[in-house]
Amino acid sequence: MEEKVRSISVQGIYYGLITGAGLIILSLILFIAGLIQNKWLSSISYLILIAGMIYGTYDYREKYLKGFISYGKAFTTCFMIGLFAGIAASIYTYVFAQFIHPGLVTEVIEQARQQMVNTNPEMSEDQLETALAMTEKFTTPVMMMVMGFITYTVLSAVISLIASIFLKKEDTSLSPSI
Repeated sequence: MEEKVRSISVQGIYYGLITGAGLIILSLILFIAGLIQNKWLSSISYLILIAGMIYGTYDYREKYLKGFISYGKAFTTCFMIGLFAGIAASIYTYVFAQFIHPGLVTEVIEQARQQMVNTNPEMSEDQLETALAMTEKFTTPVMMMVMGFITYTVLSAVISLIASIFLKKEDTSLSPSI
């Protein structure tokens, strides 16, 4: 009996949720350790995303496509994994900012204030308050979720474009020889 090929969507959901879980676990570890605002350690999430996308696509090529995958299928698989990881991470961001650590928004606003004062010390109090009011509009839990989803979507597309170059493996046995 012939094994049925798994669809790209199912592969994307499966590895996307696994990758999303890895992103969530990293975030929780950083939160518990008090390092949630550490930009350098938070950048490890990019490595988790890239690794999940590449491994999930490689697994799909080897297990379900007999070792061969076109650039288009590799791109679609990679992108779907990144998309579903982004959905999981974005939903978690909302839950985290709304329920687990409701003070996060205040911390982000205060960090923005410090950064504005440090980069532009001659900024007037009115200018500072106007800039912070704009920052507050974009740091609600819902906006953080939406912006996170957009970021993960764009990032996943870029990573997929690059990774697919290395993941594609054409079946040359079907091409006519000259």
